[in-house]
Amino acid sequence: MGGMILREIKLLSDNPEIINLLRRLGIKIGKDEGLPKIGEYFIEFQGIRYEGNSLIELENILSNLLGTYVVVPAYNEEKTIGKVLDELLAIFPRERIIVVNDGSEDRTEEIAKSKGVRVLTHLINRGLGGALGTGIEYAIKKGAKIIVTFDADGQHLVEDALKVMKPVVEGKAELAIGSRLKGDTSQMPFVKKIGNIGLDVITAIFSGKYVSDTQSGLRAFSRSCAERIKITCDRYAVSSEIIVKAAKNKCRIVEVPIKAIYTEYSKKKGTNVLEGIKIAFNLFVEIFRK
Repeated sequence: MGGMILREIKLLSDNPEIINLLRRLGIKIGKDEGLPKIGEYFIEFQGIRYEGNSLIELENILSNLLGTYVVVPAYNEEKTIGKVLDELLAIFPRERIIVVNDGSEDRTEEIAKSKGVRVLTHLINRGLGGALGTGIEYAIKKGAKIIVTFDADGQHLVEDALKVMKPVVEGKAELAIGSRLKGDTSQMPFVKKIGNIGLDVITAIFSGKYVSDTQSGLRAFSRSCAERIKITCDRYAVSSEIIVKAAKNKCRIVEVPIKAIYTEYSKKKGTNVLEGIKIAFNLFVEIFRK
């Protein structure tokens, strides 16, 4: 079945209502110190504390965590997809990890399937936007309450995904974006920093909302916000499109500092100057098409 945050939990409270809640949700109570911990209206896992102020809020947090799906768009990622999925599987159940194989010409699909996760395949390469759209739509159909997007190139840390999820899981935001520019930027190439800032400004012009890292691939959506965003940009412009449409649809947006891991491989991925120009053009077309 794969790992999951809440298959078993250590109880730190003798509140009978919390005990009954765990029983209703089918969560086992264990004694191992390494288990997630639940106390008086909080859950703690991997150093991240998800907090509420009442039993109802605690139940919502538990429900959101149990209903979290991870969407991993992948195009020719045979070098990294196996390791990325192994790290995700240490936290999330395999049936809630969705790899969208975007017309890969290498062993991406084969490796992903070998991990037992759900693999959706495009017969042709549709681009990042097409892959995200397919994955998010599938997660919604499966009943997802929280949807996390996670890059396949090894750039993200799974512990950062748990941090990015936190404000959405707690109901304090509807879209959380992992910001590399608010976190440790020591490994981020200077050209990418400058390029991202330029795209941030362009996105802010169209959305009315400034986000410091619009091109980040690590995000968490509430179900409600994801349902309000209709993705139409197939390629890299999708990252800006998500923010523009989230702002337009009154989704509460927050940023969470994250660390990006840059390797020679991952540096070749993502946007460049040409893609930046395309993103600006696509946003212009999208706005004035309405």
